[in-house]
Amino acid sequence: MPGNAKRILFYFTLLIVCLYFFFLGLSKAKAFLAPLAVAALLAMVILPLARWFERKGVKRGWAALFSDLAIVLFFGILAGVLSFEAKSFADDWPKIQRQLEPKVTQLQQFIYNKTGIPVAEQIEKVTEPVLGESSSAASAQVEQPAQGRQQTNTTPQPQEGSSMLFKAGSFIMKFLGFLATALLTLVYIFFFLLYRDKFTKSIVKLAPGENQVKTKKIITDSVRVSQNYLLGKLALCILIAIIYSIGLSISGLKHAIIIAVLASILTLIPYLGNIIGFGLALAMALLSGGSTTTLIGVTLTFGITQFLETYTLEPYVVGGKVNLNPVITIIVVVLGNAVWGVVGMLIAIPALGIAKVIFDHIPALNPLGYLFGQEGTEDGNGDDPLDKVKHWAREKFKS
Repeated sequence: MPGNAKRILFYFTLLIVCLYFFFLGLSKAKAFLAPLAVAALLAMVILPLARWFERKGVKRGWAALFSDLAIVLFFGILAGVLSFEAKSFADDWPKIQRQLEPKVTQLQQFIYNKTGIPVAEQIEKVTEPVLGESSSAASAQVEQPAQGRQQTNTTPQPQEGSSMLFKAGSFIMKFLGFLATALLTLVYIFFFLLYRDKFTKSIVKLAPGENQVKTKKIITDSVRVSQNYLLGKLALCILIAIIYSIGLSISGLKHAIIIAVLASILTLIPYLGNIIGFGLALAMALLSGGSTTTLIGVTLTFGITQFLETYTLEPYVVGGKVNLNPVITIIVVVLGNAVWGVVGMLIAIPALGIAKVIFDHIPALNPLGYLFGQEGTEDGNGDDPLDKVKHWAREKFKS
């Protein structure tokens, strides 16, 4: 094997090993790093509010505290609305189950007609992974001697009560852990806002003397563009959630607010998120016994909203300074879920946008910024294939 090939193979293997241990370390350090990452993102989002308080004559410490309270108020209102909708959904769940049973029966009969698999075997295949251990336990109990079974039956075993107590205790511990993490995140946000100048100066001091001015400019520009990107994305999600809520409510869809919030968050994932959100809305319409008018209303709501998002909301609210590569975005979302679960999915895209901004401002890292962006995704004629579809739709809409 030539020397260059060996060298390339060595560095490629080294890169794979380093990435493996890097993401393994991130996964193991989730309890420590996840609150820090979330706090850093929220601090950048709320920083304009803290500066507004300071311009009004409020001292920086109080401005940071008021900004923290604004975050608590926002998430408190959101949690209250979602909790109300979740309770309504739980109350409607028995009715949804009754409406779902005939559809499941029709699906089982369809599978039997097409494949010849009996309904009993279909149920066994579906429930086997879930009930495998229970079935094994039941079989073992049947094989016990009669004397052992009689002794077991005559001896009271408060298993059900113990199980309920264990579940209640587990829920309380998880809830207390969530509160502790949320409180720690708020503390981080407070100190990030309070000592932001010190953090900036510390990073600048790491650069050589002749490059400190340039380093400070890179930090300032990166923070400004990242703030605009994060605030724009947050405002866009809120606007889309409001539009979805209005449209789905008018269409007669039950639990429209929950679906609207989930669909608006999913819009962060290019192309794929819109499809998943639309599928959720259609599924809810079918499960809740929605009429044809409801299905048409859901389709129109998502179609009109996506048109408004593409040609009106996103260009004016978010701007075109940070355009992420859809493939890299989906990969990062999947990777975030694998490393940090739901938290990783939520912060993956904003973190990718910030990383692209920073990479674009550092010449040595420009190739990574180019990789993360949409630049160079055009076809041979210089047009993005998806832009051709958008242009066709725009012309049809105008005509």
